[in-house]
Amino acid sequence: MNTESQKNKLGFLDGVRGVAMLIVVLHHFALAFFPAINYLDPGKIHLGDGSTELLIAKTPLNIFFNGGFAVSIFFVLSGFVLSYKFHLSGSRKLLTDYAAKRYFRLFLPVAGSILLCYMLHVCGLFTNQSAGTMTKSEEWLGGLFSGIKGPGDVLKNMFLDVFLNNDNRYNAVLWTMTIEFLGSLLLFSFLALAGNSKRTMLLHVVVGVAILLTDKQFYAAFILGSLISRLFIDGFSFPEGYKGMLIKILLLAAGVYFSSFPMGFHTQESMWRWLDWSWTSGYNIFHVVGAFCILLVICFDKTLTRFFSIKPFLYLGKISFSFYLIHLPVMCSLGFYVFEMCWKPGTYFVPFLIAFGSCMLVTLVISHFYYKWVDRTSIRFSEKIGKWITKGDETP
Repeated sequence: MNTESQKNKLGFLDGVRGVAMLIVVLHHFALAFFPAINYLDPGKIHLGDGSTELLIAKTPLNIFFNGGFAVSIFFVLSGFVLSYKFHLSGSRKLLTDYAAKRYFRLFLPVAGSILLCYMLHVCGLFTNQSAGTMTKSEEWLGGLFSGIKGPGDVLKNMFLDVFLNNDNRYNAVLWTMTIEFLGSLLLFSFLALAGNSKRTMLLHVVVGVAILLTDKQFYAAFILGSLISRLFIDGFSFPEGYKGMLIKILLLAAGVYFSSFPMGFHTQESMWRWLDWSWTSGYNIFHVVGAFCILLVICFDKTLTRFFSIKPFLYLGKISFSFYLIHLPVMCSLGFYVFEMCWKPGTYFVPFLIAFGSCMLVTLVISHFYYKWVDRTSIRFSEKIGKWITKGDETP
């Protein structure tokens, strides 16, 4: 299969990634402007009697605002894409090449976002601290961009801490980079050891479940994504007719139920109380399992693959990494500035809409050029560095 046909066959994954990115963005705007959705706290209500906010919080509707589920989708997608060519070829050298360039693929876009946040901080353009009182989100907004230090610390953070120490002081969304980087290396190591035979299917299940039972559940998403990739290449399909449709519906229903597990409040009195198990170490396990179930259905349902292949989703997927990195500093600078300028006593939703629309438009424009000038450059740069690092491993 040539590169172009592979790209076309897997294009829908970009659409899924774009939608997941939008969910992350909505999650952060909900945290900032409508914290009752995340915390189920009547004291943080902004809209009327709060029925809308509390309804979202207490039902699977919160899947559209659930950041934990969305990043789980990111990690499962990474597992799928990073393992795909290996499952086709079985080449361990391919894994070496991927591992050699992975850090450099992530570095430039991440470093650019850190520098942007540092410049906004130095210029005093972050307004999230003062806005927290107005939006009743002091506990979250108060911690954003609060640990920024000098240039030396910035360099240390962008080169090391953000990838190895889960240090996201300079851009809160970068907490995922440690998992993305180390999870990729874990996947490459696992595939190198497991090989590319039929028995690796069982190994994927065993290792994925084993990781889910630890406190590092997000890393299981990479193994589970690789499992879906292998099934995809092997031509897996659900049974035809009503039986197959029933299986898909049940998987989607389970996926939505798990994926909408709340992140900010106790669940004893909610519809998720059946999942309130002490041994799970939090909600990440449910988001990973939910993301796996949903992506499993999407990958093997022609209607859903066509849906996620429409051009707007594909475009969002293309710029999703850039949008993900840029949206939070834009929200905490431009967004809250616009909101405070438009806000008057007795108003809230209209100023929010203006701020939200302004942020989305500006972030979209910046992300378009960030993708062209930074993200694509990082891809080319990582390819060259990867080839240089692995050059000594080539057989004459």
